[in-house]
Amino acid sequence: MILYPVQSLHRAEAERLINSIGVEKEAVPLLTPKALHLNIKISSLKSSWANIIKQEMLACGGDAAINRGCYACSVKESDVILMGTQANFARFISKMKMQPDCFSELTQSIERIIISSTASDKLKDFMVIGVLNVTPDSFSDGGKYNNYDDALKHAEQLVKDGANIIDIGGESTRPGSQSVSLQQEMDRVLPIIEAVKKKFDVGLSIDSHKPGVIRAALKAGVKMVNDVSGGTAVIETSDDIIKHNASVIIMMNNTKDDVIGSVSKENLQDPVHYFLNFCYETNSRLLKLGHKEERIIFDPGIGFGLSDEDTSVLLRNMSSAIGSGFKVCMGLSRKSYLGRSTGLNVDERDGVSNAISLYLMRDGVRIFRTHDVKGLSSVIKFFKSVEGRY
Repeated sequence: MILYPVQSLHRAEAERLINSIGVEKEAVPLLTPKALHLNIKISSLKSSWANIIKQEMLACGGDAAINRGCYACSVKESDVILMGTQANFARFISKMKMQPDCFSELTQSIERIIISSTASDKLKDFMVIGVLNVTPDSFSDGGKYNNYDDALKHAEQLVKDGANIIDIGGESTRPGSQSVSLQQEMDRVLPIIEAVKKKFDVGLSIDSHKPGVIRAALKAGVKMVNDVSGGTAVIETSDDIIKHNASVIIMMNNTKDDVIGSVSKENLQDPVHYFLNFCYETNSRLLKLGHKEERIIFDPGIGFGLSDEDTSVLLRNMSSAIGSGFKVCMGLSRKSYLGRSTGLNVDERDGVSNAISLYLMRDGVRIFRTHDVKGLSSVIKFFKSVEGRY
C-alpha cells in the first residue's frame, strides 16, 4: 500500500484523477467539485458581514477566517479568507443568493472567482510576444536592431521562431535611460511597423507611452498597445484604440514621477493586493470608456518600482490574478531581477527566464513578452506535452 498527496489545480485534472480509479461514470460530475479546494481572500469587509459569511460557510461544510474582533464587533472591518471545496462554494453561493440584495455584488464576485479559478480552459491559447527594440540603448539588445535592415532580419527570425506578436519599441525605459522626442520615436518605429506588416504574417504591437506615437502606430496597422505608463496613455488614446479594434497591455508602474525603470528599496505591504487593486480599478475604468474586456491584459511591471521581494511575492501568486479573471502578460525576460537572484549577466538569462515562464504556466499565465522566442516556444511545446490537454 502506498499513500501520497495529489493536487488538482483545475477541473480537467480533477476529472482525470477521479476517472483513473474507475468510479461510476455518473459519479464523476458529483465528485469533481469536491476535489477542487479554493481559498478566496476578501479585503475590508464589514464585521457584521464577515460574521454572516463565516456562519454560511460553516453551514456549507467550508470555513472562513475572520478578525477576532468581529465576534464582539470591536472592529469595523475585517479581511476574510474563505476556505472550501468547489462543492462547498456551490452550496454557499446558493445560500448567499437568498440573502438581502446588499450581498448580491459580493456573491457575484465570489462566483466569478470560483469559475475562473477552476476552469480547465483558462486562456488555452498561448501568446508569445517577441521583443524588437529599434533603439541604441535598450538594456538587453540596445544597438543591435536600430537600423532598418537589421530590424527586419530580426523580425523575420522572431516570426520563424514562433512569435504571435512582435512588440516594437523606439524608446528605452531601462534605468538611467534618456527620453527621446515624439518625432524621433516615430521616425524609429513607423518604418519598421509598415515594413513588418507588409512582409510578414504576424501581429504587431507598439511599446510606447506617448499618445502621438500610439495613434500613428495604430494607423500604420498595429493591433496592440503596450503601455508602460500604468494606463495613462491608453486612457488618452482610447477612442483610437477602440476604433482600430486593438488590444491593450496595461503595465503597473510603481516608479516615482517617471516611466523609467527602477528598483525600490522599500517593500509593498501586500504586493498581490496592490496589483489586483490596480487591475480591478483600471479594468473598470477601461470598460466604462468602451474597451472590450477580452482585449484588456495586465502586466505586473517587473523592474518598474518594485523591490526584489515584491517581485518574488508576485511571481509566487500570479494564480490570484488569473483566478480573478484577468489576463496577465509576464515581461520578465532578461530583467535585472534575474541577475541579482542568479548572478547571471544579461545575455545569460534566457534559460532562467524560460524556467520561470514554465512555473507561471502552471498557474495559468498564457501571455509572455520575451527576447528568446525560440526558447520560450520550446518550453510551451513541452508544457503542452506534459499537460496532455491541448
